[in-house]
Amino acid sequence: MKATLTLLAVAAASSGFASGAAYSITQSLLETKGTTTNITSSGNKENTTTFPTISGTSAVVGRFLVSDGTNTYGLEVSVSNPTGSLQQGQDSLMVARTTNSQGLTDTGTLSIYVSPGDASVASGEWSLDVRFSFFNVEGTTFTTAFSPTLLLTSLDIDANQRYYTDNADFSANNLYAGSTLSSASAITGYTGFTAGGSANFNDPASAVSSLGAAGVSEFDVRLQHNNVALFMFEFRDPSQIVPEPSAAVLLGAFATIGLLRRRTR
Repeated sequence: MKATLTLLAVAAASSGFASGAAYSITQSLLETKGTTTNITSSGNKENTTTFPTISGTSAVVGRFLVSDGTNTYGLEVSVSNPTGSLQQGQDSLMVARTTNSQGLTDTGTLSIYVSPGDASVASGEWSLDVRFSFFNVEGTTFTTAFSPTLLLTSLDIDANQRYYTDNADFSANNLYAGSTLSSASAITGYTGFTAGGSANFNDPASAVSSLGAAGVSEFDVRLQHNNVALFMFEFRDPSQIVPEPSAAVLLGAFATIGLLRRRTR
């Protein structure tokens, strides 16, 4: 782990972190996408469609069925607070069940691709808040809120991408042995991670796994970059994409704060 990671850390055995369920996406009910969800290299405008107009506080951009192998639940993805070079009304967003995201073909995972600007890629700082909400379902109808035992893994965090987890929704963050990630610029109420170089989707050094707080049904993360960016998410505990670490680092600085500020929305 880089010396620049200054959050409170305690060593822990890998078996002490995983305690959730293995949720995989089994069906897409709503996606935000262009003509293809296959992303090669840096992606392009064929992958994206118009960023929706936000009515109220957020816009729903994805609805999926997920299964733990026994039961089926609903996963709703919503976005809010686009800033900088990412604006409503642009051809700029993909939120879809993974088909082929730079080599990741695991359809149980979710891919979010952001390409600011319209006709061409526009560089410039941007930020986007994303919420993962879980529901009980009847068929394909989302009913009541469901609080999963969740391990959310963000894969392939690479050059200049910044990924933040809301401290009220996650009780701990796990960096894998040999992590190349470092602390992102501080944002009050969040824990942030960034990287300085390129990465691969199955490289544990570029992944972070976050343990959802008990009793929470909605989990907030924040994505930031200064150009196009692909974020890939897995909802299984343990991860089936990156191997369990031989020696993990639990970042527990905000565990107590998370308990105090925990919310069920």
